[in-house]
Amino acid sequence: MKKTLVIGNVIVSGIVVLLISRFFAGGALGEADSITPEFFFIIPLWIFSVFIMCRAVSIKKVKNTSYLKIIISNILLWLMIPIGLTITFLII
Repeated sequence: MKKTLVIGNVIVSGIVVLLISRFFAGGALGEADSITPEFFFIIPLWIFSVFIMCRAVSIKKVKNTSYLKIIISNILLWLMIPIGLTITFLII
């Protein structure tokens, strides 16, 4: 169950990150000719947070990790999306 929580959350949040970055990189609604690749900066930030989560919740020793630590690391993984968006908006 714990391994499913960790891996499932990484997969679902990864899909959401790709969809959000692709949507914002596509430009404003109605402007199909402009692409802002700065929004793909969200993806490396999210990957960095996945590495941090893997260090906090070791996949090999996930049976010994508490549910609280897993939930907190999953929440921090999801919080990296708005943080990445904020940083990207500051860059643009």
